[in-house]
Amino acid sequence: MHEYHGYRVQMSQPEPATLASPWQALEARAEPNFFLSWCWVVAWLAVFKPRFRLVELYYQDQLVGLGLLTGATETRHRLIRSRVLRLGQTGDPLQDQIWIEYNGLLLHKDHAETAPRAFMAALMVATDWDEFQLGASTQSTLARYRHPDCTPVLRWQAPDYGVDLAALRRTGASYRQTLSRNTRHQIQRTERLYREAGSLEFSVLQTADAMLALWEELGAMHQDRWGTEPGTSGFVNPWFVNFHRQLIRQGAGQGLVEFCTLRVAGELIGILYNFIYRGKVYFYLSGLRYPSDQRLKPGMLLHCLAIEHYLERGLDDYDFLGGEARYKGSLGQRREPLQLVSLQRPRLTLRLEQLGRRLKHWKFRTKPAGI
Repeated sequence: MHEYHGYRVQMSQPEPATLASPWQALEARAEPNFFLSWCWVVAWLAVFKPRFRLVELYYQDQLVGLGLLTGATETRHRLIRSRVLRLGQTGDPLQDQIWIEYNGLLLHKDHAETAPRAFMAALMVATDWDEFQLGASTQSTLARYRHPDCTPVLRWQAPDYGVDLAALRRTGASYRQTLSRNTRHQIQRTERLYREAGSLEFSVLQTADAMLALWEELGAMHQDRWGTEPGTSGFVNPWFVNFHRQLIRQGAGQGLVEFCTLRVAGELIGILYNFIYRGKVYFYLSGLRYPSDQRLKPGMLLHCLAIEHYLERGLDDYDFLGGEARYKGSLGQRREPLQLVSLQRPRLTLRLEQLGRRLKHWKFRTKPAGI
């Protein structure tokens, strides 16, 4: 147990079955995202069965923070071995391909700013780790976990795009009115050409049976786009597939998981796999059947129809999640970027690794043109 400015931080190794009640009770008093919901967490526990330490933060005997901390030794460049702590991830690349975003501790809304410092103070007392990876999150969230005795090392970053449905609803404008002339033209042309080919049907699937019936087709379309080799489409990875089957079975009954589909003349053209949580839509992935006619933009049309549907349904936000893609910039507005940062303790091998990265970056920046 560790105390810091009124906070008490303790760690234990309880049975996963004991976590449901405290997690759900704190979730009700927090302002979390879907990736910190019990729906996501219980699927993670059930499928991966990780060895974890439960982090509990109390303030004046009130539970204000929870997290599941794992540890794994990572070897990089064949020489550097680092003991890495993570929240809500196992350290196995295949298991972590489910890719958590907006990661962090589950925190009471009144302690979201201050509790991370207490957590880091407690973490610094332990001697069994060399670096802490929070996982992909916003820069403002990551800043709360910074510690003066740790060096932040950027591992990954990506832009984030979304549509503020609540703000749009207040203006009374249609979604398409907010788009550029070129984007509107591409969507309207795609819609017109598809209608000329037959009936155009947009639908939302909300039952586990209906979604799982299309799971194989979604996977095939996703692999057509991203590839069938390990490290490409998640549908090649059995851990990824098993996790999402579990998540769909759990989430559908709570209204937390949906598919949006588009059919033309009865043929399935595309599927969006979305999470619905506290008024927000998280677009997770898609499967699209790309036509030979380059004028057709099935993804843009399907996203447009989905956004219009969720706008009418009264939801507040449509989040494309992290990643650079032209369609995201065309359909949404840029938001605070996401980053994956490793907080590294002062270890000689890690400092040498940091130096190597800086030298490599300098070499590429100063490389003469044409080489």
